[in-house]
Amino acid sequence: MPTELKQRRKTQAQKQSDEPSEGSNGKEETQKVKTEAGDKTGASKTSSGLDIRSVMCLLSLAACGALSWLVLQQNEKFSQIEEKYRSLHGKTSSLLGGQRGALKSQLEGLEQDVARLKEWATGLTEKRAQLQSSLTSLREAVGQIEARTSTITKDFTSKVIDDVIDVAPFLFLECKCMWVEMNHIDSNSGICIGLILEQSILRIPELASADEQISERLVELESGRARMIRTVTFASDLKPKVANIRRDFGAFGPQLSDLTLRIGRLAKDLMEREREIAELRQTLSNLTAVEGDLSVTSKQVNEIADITDIGEIHKPT
Repeated sequence: MPTELKQRRKTQAQKQSDEPSEGSNGKEETQKVKTEAGDKTGASKTSSGLDIRSVMCLLSLAACGALSWLVLQQNEKFSQIEEKYRSLHGKTSSLLGGQRGALKSQLEGLEQDVARLKEWATGLTEKRAQLQSSLTSLREAVGQIEARTSTITKDFTSKVIDDVIDVAPFLFLECKCMWVEMNHIDSNSGICIGLILEQSILRIPELASADEQISERLVELESGRARMIRTVTFASDLKPKVANIRRDFGAFGPQLSDLTLRIGRLAKDLMEREREIAELRQTLSNLTAVEGDLSVTSKQVNEIADITDIGEIHKPT
């Protein structure tokens, strides 16, 4: 590129230098022709001052000299500019070489940093996969706990309702039979009434104690039901907490520990509920024993009624 510029500038300078020389030669030839013509026309027309033609020739020669001087000055300036360009080109080439070396070192450092970042990103993806797997396991555990609690509550309520439904008509029938028999005994004899009253008075403290036990068991059942409701509400409260765990991966560690503690508490509460269910089964067995006692008393009342009937039959008329 710089060599082509130099050649172009040289050719332009030569053309500019050739143009005034050619112009001067042409003017000289015209002057010669004019002088010859003037000589031919007549040599008597010479004057003391300069002729207009000679003045024009002198002016043209002065203009050619000025133009040649300007061309020389421009050539000098172009040479200076070329020298400056060469010096700047050398400086820029040296600077570019140094910068390329520095940039190579920086690029190598950047490539190392990029490799480290890629390794760190792969580690993060692995950690994220582990966290997602742990979240899925936690969800499964929570779902199992919720299903277990729901099944326990359903079984408990169904058993209580079935027991109440089974016992209520039996008690109603027993009371009805006892009422009929009491009316029959009251109409037949006062002795049977006295015996029945004595037996009933003897059975009152036992029945009162059984009633107290049943009321205590009912209170325990109500407390267990309240606890079960609390556990169910707690299990329902776990769902938004799991959603918060999804959003906040940064605070996943302490929340995970909190969830494990709560799951342990839920397991402990479930063990307590199983123990309470065993106690309820024991109370139900006690109720069946009380029902057996009631059946025994009804049999005794029937025997007493039979005795009174036999006594009435053997009475003398």
